[in-house]
Amino acid sequence: MDKLTVIFESTLKAIENSKEEIFNIYEMTRNEIQRLKKELEFMRREIEDTIKMVDTQFMKEKRFRRKLMEVNKNFDKFNEKQMLEAYSETKDAQVELQLLQAKELQLRSRRDEIERTLKNLDITVIKAEDLMSQVSLALRLLKEGISEISQFYSSDQRKETAFQIIKAQEEERLRVAREVHDGPAQSLANIVLRLEIAEKLLELDHRQVKKELKELNMLVRDNLKDIRRIIFGLRPIPLNGAGIVDTINHYMKNFEKTYGLTCELIVEGQERELDSSVEVALFRLVQEGMTNVAKHAESPKCRVHLNFQDDRIVGQIIDDGKGFDISNGLDNSGAHFGLIGINERIQAYSGQLSIQSELGKGTVVTFNIPYSE
Repeated sequence: MDKLTVIFESTLKAIENSKEEIFNIYEMTRNEIQRLKKELEFMRREIEDTIKMVDTQFMKEKRFRRKLMEVNKNFDKFNEKQMLEAYSETKDAQVELQLLQAKELQLRSRRDEIERTLKNLDITVIKAEDLMSQVSLALRLLKEGISEISQFYSSDQRKETAFQIIKAQEEERLRVAREVHDGPAQSLANIVLRLEIAEKLLELDHRQVKKELKELNMLVRDNLKDIRRIIFGLRPIPLNGAGIVDTINHYMKNFEKTYGLTCELIVEGQERELDSSVEVALFRLVQEGMTNVAKHAESPKCRVHLNFQDDRIVGQIIDDGKGFDISNGLDNSGAHFGLIGINERIQAYSGQLSIQSELGKGTVVTFNIPYSE
Protein backbone atom coordinates (compact mmCIF):
# COMPACT_ATOMS: atom_id res chain seq x y z
CA MET A 1 0.00 0.00 0.00
CA ASP A 2 2.89 2.40 0.75
CA LYS A 3 4.29 1.76 -2.72
CA LEU A 4 0.88 2.52 -4.20
CA THR A 5 0.75 5.79 -2.27
CA VAL A 6 4.19 6.74 -3.60
CA ILE A 7 2.98 6.01 -7.12
CA PHE A 8 -0.08 8.18 -6.52
CA GLU A 9 2.02 11.05 -5.18
CA SER A 10 4.53 10.92 -8.05
CA THR A 11 1.64 10.82 -10.52
CA LEU A 12 0.08 13.83 -8.79
CA LYS A 13 3.31 15.77 -9.06
CA ALA A 14 3.67 14.94 -12.75
CA ILE A 15 0.08 16.00 -13.47
CA GLU A 16 0.49 19.25 -11.51
CA ASN A 17 3.61 20.05 -13.53
CA SER A 18 1.72 19.28 -16.71
CA LYS A 19 -1.12 21.54 -15.61
CA GLU A 20 1.37 24.36 -15.06
CA GLU A 21 2.81 23.79 -18.53
CA ILE A 22 -0.65 23.81 -20.07
CA PHE A 23 -1.42 27.07 -18.31
CA ASN A 24 1.84 28.59 -19.57
CA ILE A 25 0.95 27.54 -23.12
CA TYR A 26 -2.50 29.01 -22.63
CA GLU A 27 -1.09 32.34 -21.38
CA MET A 28 1.51 32.56 -24.15
CA THR A 29 -1.19 31.83 -26.72
CA ARG A 30 -3.47 34.51 -25.29
CA ASN A 31 -0.62 37.02 -25.34
CA GLU A 32 0.19 36.11 -28.93
CA ILE A 33 -3.47 36.56 -29.85
CA GLN A 34 -3.47 40.06 -28.35
CA ARG A 35 -0.23 40.93 -30.15
CA LEU A 36 -1.60 39.70 -33.48
CA LYS A 37 -4.86 41.59 -32.97
CA LYS A 38 -2.88 44.80 -32.53
CA GLU A 39 -0.86 44.03 -35.64
CA LEU A 40 -4.05 43.20 -37.54
CA GLU A 41 -5.62 46.52 -36.55
CA PHE A 42 -2.48 48.34 -37.67
CA MET A 43 -2.41 46.32 -40.91
CA ARG A 44 -5.99 47.21 -41.74
CA ARG A 45 -5.25 50.90 -41.30
CA GLU A 46 -2.15 50.58 -43.46
CA ILE A 47 -4.14 48.82 -46.19
CA GLU A 48 -6.78 51.53 -46.07
CA ASP A 49 -4.14 54.28 -46.40
CA THR A 50 -2.28 52.39 -49.15
CA ILE A 51 -5.47 51.89 -51.18
CA LYS A 52 -6.05 55.66 -51.08
CA MET A 53 -2.45 56.23 -52.20
CA VAL A 54 -2.84 53.69 -55.01
CA ASP A 55 -6.01 55.41 -56.23
CA THR A 56 -4.33 58.83 -56.12
CA GLN A 57 -1.23 57.53 -57.89
CA PHE A 58 -3.35 55.78 -60.52
CA MET A 59 -5.04 59.06 -61.42
CA LYS A 60 -1.67 60.80 -61.48
CA GLU A 61 -0.16 58.13 -63.75
CA LYS A 62 -3.21 58.36 -66.00
CA ARG A 63 -2.71 62.13 -66.42
CA PHE A 64 0.97 61.68 -67.30
CA ARG A 65 0.10 58.96 -69.85
CA ARG A 66 -2.38 61.24 -71.53
CA LYS A 67 0.20 64.00 -71.61
CA LEU A 68 2.78 61.63 -73.11
CA MET A 69 0.27 60.48 -75.74
CA GLU A 70 -0.39 64.10 -76.62
CA VAL A 71 3.36 64.80 -76.91
CA ASN A 72 3.86 61.76 -79.16
CA LYS A 73 0.87 62.69 -81.27
CA ASN A 74 2.00 66.28 -81.70
CA PHE A 75 5.76 65.83 -81.38
CA ASP A 76 6.39 68.75 -83.76
CA LYS A 77 4.93 71.15 -81.19
CA PHE A 78 7.31 70.07 -78.39
CA ASN A 79 11.06 70.30 -78.08
CA GLU A 80 13.31 67.40 -77.06
CA LYS A 81 13.51 68.50 -73.43
CA GLN A 82 9.72 68.59 -73.10
CA MET A 83 9.42 65.17 -74.71
CA LEU A 84 12.02 63.67 -72.36
CA GLU A 85 10.34 65.30 -69.39
CA ALA A 86 6.93 63.86 -70.36
CA TYR A 87 8.42 60.39 -70.81
CA SER A 88 10.35 60.60 -67.50
CA GLU A 89 7.26 61.77 -65.54
CA THR A 90 5.15 58.95 -66.98
CA LYS A 91 7.82 56.34 -66.27
CA ASP A 92 8.30 57.54 -62.68
CA ALA A 93 4.54 57.57 -62.09
CA GLN A 94 4.22 54.02 -63.42
CA VAL A 95 7.08 52.78 -61.22
CA GLU A 96 5.57 54.48 -58.14
CA LEU A 97 2.16 52.96 -58.94
CA GLN A 98 3.66 49.48 -59.29
CA LEU A 99 5.49 49.86 -55.95
CA LEU A 100 2.32 50.95 -54.18
CA GLN A 101 0.33 48.09 -55.73
CA ALA A 102 3.00 45.63 -54.63
CA LYS A 103 2.88 47.10 -51.11
CA GLU A 104 -0.91 46.72 -51.03
CA LEU A 105 -0.59 43.11 -52.15
CA GLN A 106 1.98 42.36 -49.42
CA LEU A 107 -0.18 44.02 -46.76
CA ARG A 108 -3.24 42.05 -47.84
CA SER A 109 -1.25 38.83 -47.80
CA ARG A 110 0.04 39.54 -44.29
CA ARG A 111 -3.46 40.46 -43.12
CA ASP A 112 -4.87 37.16 -44.42
CA GLU A 113 -2.01 35.27 -42.77
CA ILE A 114 -2.69 36.95 -39.41
CA GLU A 115 -6.41 36.17 -39.64
CA ARG A 116 -5.68 32.49 -40.35
CA THR A 117 -3.21 32.35 -37.46
CA LEU A 118 -5.72 33.96 -35.09
CA LYS A 119 -8.31 31.31 -35.96
CA ASN A 120 -5.84 28.53 -35.20
CA LEU A 121 -4.74 30.19 -31.95
CA ASP A 122 -8.36 30.58 -30.83
CA ILE A 123 -8.81 26.83 -31.30
CA THR A 124 -5.61 26.21 -29.29
CA VAL A 125 -6.91 28.38 -26.43
CA ILE A 126 -10.22 26.51 -26.31
CA LYS A 127 -8.44 23.15 -26.32
CA ALA A 128 -6.10 24.33 -23.55
CA GLU A 129 -9.08 25.44 -21.45
CA ASP A 130 -10.79 22.06 -21.88
CA LEU A 131 -7.54 20.24 -21.15
CA MET A 132 -6.96 22.26 -17.96
CA SER A 133 -10.47 21.39 -16.83
CA GLN A 134 -9.85 17.68 -17.41
CA VAL A 135 -6.47 17.80 -15.66
CA SER A 136 -8.04 19.62 -12.70
CA LEU A 137 -10.65 16.90 -12.42
CA ALA A 138 -7.98 14.18 -12.59
CA LEU A 139 -5.95 15.92 -9.87
CA ARG A 140 -8.87 16.22 -7.51
CA LEU A 141 -9.86 12.59 -8.07
CA LEU A 142 -6.30 11.44 -7.35
CA LYS A 143 -6.11 13.55 -4.20
CA GLU A 144 -9.39 12.09 -3.06
CA GLY A 145 -7.98 8.65 -3.79
CA ILE A 146 -4.88 9.28 -1.64
CA SER A 147 -6.91 10.40 1.36
CA GLU A 148 -9.11 7.30 1.26
CA ILE A 149 -6.90 4.79 -0.50
CA SER A 150 -6.90 2.41 2.45
CA GLN A 151 -10.71 2.18 2.22
CA PHE A 152 -10.89 2.01 -1.55
CA TYR A 153 -12.24 -1.51 -1.82
CA SER A 154 -14.78 -1.06 1.00
CA SER A 155 -16.13 2.38 0.00
CA ASP A 156 -17.32 2.05 -3.57
CA GLN A 157 -20.50 3.99 -2.93
CA ARG A 158 -18.62 6.83 -1.19
CA LYS A 159 -16.11 6.96 -4.03
CA GLU A 160 -18.89 7.16 -6.60
CA THR A 161 -20.58 9.95 -4.65
CA ALA A 162 -17.30 11.83 -4.34
CA PHE A 163 -16.76 11.46 -8.08
CA GLN A 164 -20.21 12.86 -8.85
CA ILE A 165 -19.65 15.82 -6.51
CA ILE A 166 -16.27 16.60 -8.05
CA LYS A 167 -17.69 16.23 -11.54
CA ALA A 168 -20.53 18.64 -10.72
CA GLN A 169 -18.05 21.15 -9.26
CA GLU A 170 -15.86 20.96 -12.34
CA GLU A 171 -18.85 21.35 -14.66
CA GLU A 172 -19.90 24.47 -12.76
CA ARG A 173 -16.37 25.86 -12.92
CA LEU A 174 -16.31 25.20 -16.66
CA ARG A 175 -19.65 26.98 -17.02
CA VAL A 176 -18.31 30.04 -15.19
CA ALA A 177 -15.09 29.92 -17.23
CA ARG A 178 -17.13 29.94 -20.43
CA GLU A 179 -19.24 32.84 -19.14
CA VAL A 180 -16.11 34.84 -18.34
CA HIS A 181 -14.39 33.87 -21.62
CA ASP A 182 -17.45 34.74 -23.69
CA GLY A 183 -18.07 38.06 -21.92
CA PRO A 184 -15.73 40.02 -19.65
CA ALA A 185 -12.47 38.44 -20.88
CA GLN A 186 -13.08 39.28 -24.55
CA SER A 187 -14.50 42.68 -23.67
CA LEU A 188 -11.51 43.60 -21.49
CA ALA A 189 -9.10 42.50 -24.22
CA ASN A 190 -10.96 44.76 -26.65
CA ILE A 191 -10.82 47.65 -24.17
CA VAL A 192 -7.05 47.28 -23.74
CA LEU A 193 -6.56 47.20 -27.51
CA ARG A 194 -8.70 50.28 -28.10
CA LEU A 195 -7.00 52.18 -25.27
CA GLU A 196 -3.67 51.64 -26.99
CA ILE A 197 -5.17 52.88 -30.26
CA ALA A 198 -6.59 55.93 -28.46
CA GLU A 199 -3.16 56.62 -26.99
CA LYS A 200 -1.65 56.72 -30.50
CA LEU A 201 -4.50 58.87 -31.80
CA LEU A 202 -3.91 61.39 -29.02
CA GLU A 203 -1.02 62.83 -31.00
CA LEU A 204 -2.97 62.93 -34.28
CA ASP A 205 -6.67 63.64 -33.79
CA HIS A 206 -8.13 64.81 -30.46
CA ARG A 207 -11.72 64.61 -31.72
CA GLN A 208 -11.30 60.98 -32.70
CA VAL A 209 -9.83 60.24 -29.25
CA LYS A 210 -12.88 61.80 -27.60
CA LYS A 211 -15.14 59.56 -29.69
CA GLU A 212 -13.05 56.47 -28.79
CA LEU A 213 -13.22 57.30 -25.07
CA LYS A 214 -17.01 57.64 -25.20
CA GLU A 215 -17.30 54.21 -26.82
CA LEU A 216 -14.85 52.76 -24.29
CA ASN A 217 -16.98 54.17 -21.49
CA MET A 218 -19.98 52.25 -22.86
CA LEU A 219 -17.86 49.09 -23.20
CA VAL A 220 -16.74 49.32 -19.57
CA ARG A 221 -20.35 49.78 -18.43
CA ASP A 222 -21.48 46.75 -20.44
CA ASN A 223 -18.56 44.75 -19.05
CA LEU A 224 -19.52 45.69 -15.49
CA LYS A 225 -23.08 44.61 -16.21
CA ASP A 226 -21.79 41.24 -17.48
CA ILE A 227 -19.68 40.72 -14.36
CA ARG A 228 -22.62 41.54 -12.09
CA ARG A 229 -24.77 39.09 -14.06
CA ILE A 230 -22.18 36.33 -13.63
CA ILE A 231 -21.94 37.04 -9.88
CA PHE A 232 -25.74 36.98 -9.66
CA GLY A 233 -25.77 33.66 -11.50
CA LEU A 234 -23.35 32.18 -8.96
CA ARG A 235 -25.63 32.91 -6.03
CA PRO A 236 -27.47 29.94 -4.52
CA ILE A 237 -30.79 29.35 -6.24
CA PRO A 238 -33.64 30.41 -3.90
CA LEU A 239 -35.74 27.24 -4.28
CA ASN A 240 -36.66 26.75 -0.61
CA GLY A 241 -40.31 27.63 -0.07
CA ALA A 242 -40.94 28.31 -3.75
CA GLY A 243 -41.57 26.03 -6.68
CA ILE A 244 -39.39 25.88 -9.75
CA VAL A 245 -41.97 27.83 -11.81
CA ASP A 246 -42.03 30.75 -9.35
CA THR A 247 -38.23 30.72 -9.17
CA ILE A 248 -37.85 30.85 -12.96
CA ASN A 249 -40.56 33.51 -13.22
CA HIS A 250 -38.71 35.68 -10.66
CA TYR A 251 -35.45 35.19 -12.54
CA MET A 252 -37.07 36.22 -15.84
CA LYS A 253 -38.36 39.48 -14.33
CA ASN A 254 -34.84 40.37 -13.21
CA PHE A 255 -33.55 39.30 -16.61
CA GLU A 256 -35.92 41.74 -18.34
CA LYS A 257 -34.54 44.63 -16.27
CA THR A 258 -30.93 43.64 -16.91
CA TYR A 259 -31.09 43.10 -20.67
CA GLY A 260 -34.16 45.04 -21.76
CA LEU A 261 -35.71 41.98 -23.40
CA THR A 262 -39.39 41.10 -23.23
CA CYS A 263 -39.65 37.70 -21.50
CA GLU A 264 -42.61 35.33 -21.35
CA LEU A 265 -43.03 32.10 -19.36
CA ILE A 266 -45.59 29.54 -20.59
CA VAL A 267 -46.38 26.51 -18.40
CA GLU A 268 -48.34 23.42 -19.45
CA GLY A 269 -49.29 20.49 -17.28
CA GLN A 270 -49.39 20.29 -13.50
CA GLU A 271 -46.26 21.52 -11.74
CA ARG A 272 -44.90 18.80 -9.51
CA GLU A 273 -42.33 18.57 -6.75
CA LEU A 274 -38.96 17.72 -8.24
CA ASP A 275 -35.79 16.26 -6.85
CA SER A 276 -33.52 19.13 -5.78
CA SER A 277 -30.83 18.18 -8.29
CA VAL A 278 -33.39 18.19 -11.14
CA GLU A 279 -34.68 21.59 -10.00
CA VAL A 280 -31.17 23.03 -10.04
CA ALA A 281 -30.48 21.50 -13.45
CA LEU A 282 -33.74 22.88 -14.89
CA PHE A 283 -33.05 26.37 -13.51
CA ARG A 284 -29.49 26.37 -14.89
CA LEU A 285 -30.71 25.22 -18.31
CA VAL A 286 -33.16 28.12 -18.49
CA GLN A 287 -30.49 30.50 -17.18
CA GLU A 288 -27.87 29.43 -19.73
CA GLY A 289 -30.39 29.40 -22.58
CA MET A 290 -31.69 32.90 -21.84
CA THR A 291 -28.16 34.24 -21.41
CA ASN A 292 -27.31 32.81 -24.82
CA VAL A 293 -30.29 34.67 -26.30
CA ALA A 294 -29.24 37.97 -24.71
CA LYS A 295 -25.59 37.68 -25.78
CA HIS A 296 -25.89 36.27 -29.30
CA ALA A 297 -29.43 36.22 -30.71
CA GLU A 298 -30.05 39.99 -31.08
CA SER A 299 -33.70 39.25 -30.34
CA PRO A 300 -36.17 41.73 -28.77
CA LYS A 301 -37.89 38.98 -26.78
CA CYS A 302 -37.41 35.54 -25.29
CA ARG A 303 -40.05 32.90 -24.51
CA VAL A 304 -39.64 29.95 -22.15
CA HIS A 305 -42.08 27.06 -22.46
CA LEU A 306 -42.22 24.37 -19.73
CA ASN A 307 -44.37 21.26 -20.14
CA PHE A 308 -44.69 18.96 -17.09
CA GLN A 309 -45.39 15.48 -18.52
CA ASP A 310 -45.89 12.14 -16.76
CA ASP A 311 -42.26 11.07 -16.60
CA ARG A 312 -40.27 14.11 -17.70
CA ILE A 313 -40.26 17.85 -18.14
CA VAL A 314 -39.95 19.29 -21.65
CA GLY A 315 -38.65 22.83 -22.05
CA GLN A 316 -38.21 25.25 -24.92
CA ILE A 317 -36.25 28.51 -25.12
CA ILE A 318 -37.44 30.51 -28.12
CA ASP A 319 -36.11 33.74 -29.64
CA ASP A 320 -36.86 35.79 -32.77
CA GLY A 321 -33.25 36.77 -33.37
CA LYS A 322 -30.74 36.43 -36.18
CA GLY A 323 -30.42 32.63 -35.99
CA PHE A 324 -27.29 30.71 -37.00
CA ASP A 325 -25.97 27.81 -39.07
CA ILE A 326 -27.17 24.76 -37.16
CA SER A 327 -24.26 22.66 -38.44
CA ASN A 328 -21.90 24.79 -36.31
CA GLY A 329 -24.16 24.99 -33.27
CA LEU A 330 -22.27 22.75 -30.88
CA ASP A 331 -18.67 23.27 -32.01
CA ASN A 332 -15.98 24.93 -29.87
CA SER A 333 -15.89 28.20 -31.78
CA GLY A 334 -16.66 30.30 -28.71
CA ALA A 335 -19.78 31.93 -30.10
CA HIS A 336 -22.01 29.08 -28.86
CA PHE A 337 -20.40 28.19 -25.55
CA GLY A 338 -23.87 28.54 -23.96
CA LEU A 339 -25.26 25.78 -26.17
CA ILE A 340 -22.28 23.58 -25.30
CA GLY A 341 -23.03 24.05 -21.59
CA ILE A 342 -26.71 23.26 -22.11
CA ASN A 343 -25.88 20.12 -24.06
CA GLU A 344 -23.41 18.86 -21.44
CA ARG A 345 -25.83 19.51 -18.56
CA ILE A 346 -28.68 17.69 -20.34
CA GLN A 347 -26.46 14.69 -21.10
CA ALA A 348 -25.47 14.53 -17.41
CA TYR A 349 -29.17 14.04 -16.56
CA SER A 350 -29.84 11.50 -19.35
CA GLY A 351 -31.94 14.02 -21.20
CA GLN A 352 -32.21 15.00 -24.85
CA LEU A 353 -31.54 18.24 -26.74
CA SER A 354 -32.61 19.49 -30.17
CA ILE A 355 -31.95 22.85 -31.81
CA GLN A 356 -33.84 24.44 -34.69
CA SER A 357 -32.48 27.65 -36.18
CA GLU A 358 -32.63 29.55 -39.44
CA LEU A 359 -30.71 32.67 -40.37
CA GLY A 360 -32.91 35.70 -39.80
CA LYS A 361 -35.76 33.67 -38.30
CA GLY A 362 -34.65 32.92 -34.75
CA THR A 363 -33.81 29.80 -32.75
CA VAL A 364 -35.75 27.18 -30.77
CA VAL A 365 -33.81 25.14 -28.19
CA THR A 366 -35.83 22.13 -27.01
CA PHE A 367 -34.79 19.84 -24.16
CA ASN A 368 -36.29 17.19 -21.94
CA ILE A 369 -35.15 15.80 -18.60
CA PRO A 370 -36.53 12.72 -16.83
CA TYR A 371 -37.86 13.39 -13.32
CA SER A 372 -35.58 10.65 -12.02
CA GLU A 373 -32.66 8.62 -13.39
